[in-house]
Amino acid sequence: MKKFTTAARIAAITAVAAFGLTGCVGGAETTADTSAGSTGLPQAIKDAGKIRIGLSPDFPPMEFRDSDKKLAGVDIELQQKLGEALGVQVEVVESPFDQLINSVQTGRVDLVMSGISDTVERQKTADFVDYFKSQGRLYTSGTRAGEFKQESDLCGKTLAVSGKTDYFEQVKTLSKTICTDKGLPELSILPTDSGAAARLQIDQGRVDLAAQGAENLAYFDKTDPGKYAAVLDPLPAKPFGILMQKDNTQLANAVKDALTKVTDSGDYQKILDKWGIGYGAMKPEINGVK
Repeated sequence: MKKFTTAARIAAITAVAAFGLTGCVGGAETTADTSAGSTGLPQAIKDAGKIRIGLSPDFPPMEFRDSDKKLAGVDIELQQKLGEALGVQVEVVESPFDQLINSVQTGRVDLVMSGISDTVERQKTADFVDYFKSQGRLYTSGTRAGEFKQESDLCGKTLAVSGKTDYFEQVKTLSKTICTDKGLPELSILPTDSGAAARLQIDQGRVDLAAQGAENLAYFDKTDPGKYAAVLDPLPAKPFGILMQKDNTQLANAVKDALTKVTDSGDYQKILDKWGIGYGAMKPEINGVK
C-alpha cells in the first residue's frame, strides 16, 4: 500500500523508461514478444503499439531502482509480461506517487501499476483491475518484538505511519477499538511523509512501532535480516490494483484477460515467489473492493 514521495523524488517527475523492445527489468535487457497481437485493447492503444504505465519506483519489492539504478521489482516484471500478453510494448512513465492518479485522468498514461490500493473512494473516479492481496503489518525493531504479545500492549505506545496511506486510517481505528474504547491509553500515531520516513523513526528510537505493507517487510528481511520484526496480527487486507480511467470497460477487460493469461502460464506466481511475496497471489478482478 503506497506511500507518497519525498521532495528529492518529486524532482524526478518526468523520468521515462521505455519497456518492450529496450526495457530493463531486474537489471537485464529484455525484448517483449508482441506477436500475440493487440486484440481487445482500445483502438488508440492499438494504433500507438504501446501502453503507457505510470509508477513511482520507491516501493520495494514492488518497484524500485536497484544498485545499478535500473528499474526492478514485482510490478516491473509483471508489466513486461502484461505487455507480452496484450501484444504491445510497455512504456513506463515515472512520477511521484501523489501525481499518478492525475496522470491517468489527464491521459498522460493509460494505466497506473505502482502498489496502489483499490478502495471504494478511489473507485468513484477510477477503475481497478486487482492483482495482489496486500496486508499491512505493525512492526518494531528486531530487539523489541517480545514487548508486543497482545493487542493491549500497543496502548500507550507511539507508532509512525505514512499519513498518505490507508494504513493511517486503519491504525487510528485500531487505537480506538483496542485502547480508548476500553479505557486504556491511546496508541499515539505519528503521521509521516512516507513509509521510509516511518522506518527512520524506528531506526532513531523516536517511536515504538510503525506500520507498512507485509511485502515491504519481506524485502527488508532479505536485505537486512533481523533489523525489523512484524508483531501481532496483520491489518485488514486490501488488494493492489492496476488503475485506469473510470468506465473504460474495454481497457479493463483487456487488462484482466491479459493478467489471467500471465497467471495461467505460471509466470505470475513465479514472479511473486521470486520476490518472497507468493502469499499475496489472487485471481485478477475488476473493482473487487466493495
